[in-house]
Amino acid sequence: MSIWNNIPLPHFEQLEKDISVNTVVIGGGIAGLLTAYLLQEKGIDCIVIEAAAICSGQTQNTTAKITSQHGLIYSRIAKNYGEDYARQYAQINEKAIEAYQRIIDELDIDCDFKLTDAVLYSQNDVEEICEEYRAARAAGIDCRLSEESELPLTVLNSLVFPNQAQFHPLKFLSRVAETLTIYENTPALKIVDGTVHTPKATIKAANIVVATHFPFVNFPGEFFLKMSQERSYVTALTADGIGLNAMHIGTGEDTLSFRQHGGFLLLGGNAHRTGTAPKESAYQKLEETAKALFPSSKVSQQWAAQDCITPDGIPYIGTFTEDNPHIFVATGFNKWGMTSAMVSAMLLTDRISGIENDAAEVFSPRRFKLRACATEMLKNAGETVKGFADYLVPATATDKDVRCGEAKEIVWNGKTAGAYRDADGKLYLVSLECPHLKCRLQWNASDKSWDCPCHGSRYGYKGNLLDNPAQQESILLDIL
Repeated sequence: MSIWNNIPLPHFEQLEKDISVNTVVIGGGIAGLLTAYLLQEKGIDCIVIEAAAICSGQTQNTTAKITSQHGLIYSRIAKNYGEDYARQYAQINEKAIEAYQRIIDELDIDCDFKLTDAVLYSQNDVEEICEEYRAARAAGIDCRLSEESELPLTVLNSLVFPNQAQFHPLKFLSRVAETLTIYENTPALKIVDGTVHTPKATIKAANIVVATHFPFVNFPGEFFLKMSQERSYVTALTADGIGLNAMHIGTGEDTLSFRQHGGFLLLGGNAHRTGTAPKESAYQKLEETAKALFPSSKVSQQWAAQDCITPDGIPYIGTFTEDNPHIFVATGFNKWGMTSAMVSAMLLTDRISGIENDAAEVFSPRRFKLRACATEMLKNAGETVKGFADYLVPATATDKDVRCGEAKEIVWNGKTAGAYRDADGKLYLVSLECPHLKCRLQWNASDKSWDCPCHGSRYGYKGNLLDNPAQQESILLDIL
């Protein structure tokens, strides 16, 4: 559980009668709530429906950085799409920071909002930081190079973005939610001809926004072909003398993220594609890193985040497909969900309001440029093939081979099943066929979950659904 889960959130009733509305937003995370808030500001009648409770998904697992600094993004966009795209990306992300500050001021929200520097650092490649600096400056970002660092690391050089921000996301959203019409425990089951079907009611809407982290609709859109998912891990540390002034993230593989929140230092890292978890515990590895960097630190809380990754590093925000001009999507935030959520809200509100926004083309879900996407798409295709090829390797273990605290693939009733034995000796058996598109689930020892390497769905060891795009609530076969 993250450090943000320390405040009560408002609760809302389930939708139990058919209604009509101008816009229905599916998904009660930060992207959905902000979209509804901005639409409401425009005088547009809208509601939010959430399958469980608001902010119970990825929103609660963020490191809560509000920044236009998204790794080596500006050099990447300029190279693949040109400087104008990079400029539009920069401008709307900078406006997103301003929008947060405006809402916080208007609603008088005490959410630990703080303007600070966002720092991108490199430990091994000076030129990549310099190239990003040139691209960011060309895009209109106020930034500077620095050879100094407050981190206990060997840093060659850094790129500093001033006037970025950090905050407590659930304190912020708790107040925002109070201004909205929301229905909890109201999952969207399907969308047919402008009508959203839920378990007990239907919603007729002129506009439908899908803000469910990973779109639950496979066709049309085919977002499962356009994205992968990654997991990354966070440890909240306490120790006397630890106090960073800026937010930091490194470049390259196995990079680390740092930010201060009150008496906590948030240390993030150990990212991997969902479904391809290393055998060693990601949390244990972070603890070892923390002890090496901050010897007096103690672990307070630990949690993991899951992020949708696009092949070119730009989110998908806009109309679902050409044939569905009134169904909109916001996904693929590439680990920068706080700023991208506000960008989504701004772009979709403009679109639904009939306002032209120059940045809309940059984020269009229909964009495709082979040079920008080829490497990641080939990687994704390879993981999908491997996800199906794993079926060719039969299990040989039995339930007697599974020790307490251990998971294995075993032979059960003549078929292969996933098995986990808890500390009390109970054995939980699950299907290893992901209900989404039938890839083979893999064990994640860090989170004690069965994860899909193809599209990122996740199930707990008791068979309960943890992360979409899968919709089936349980894959439990038996308990022994």
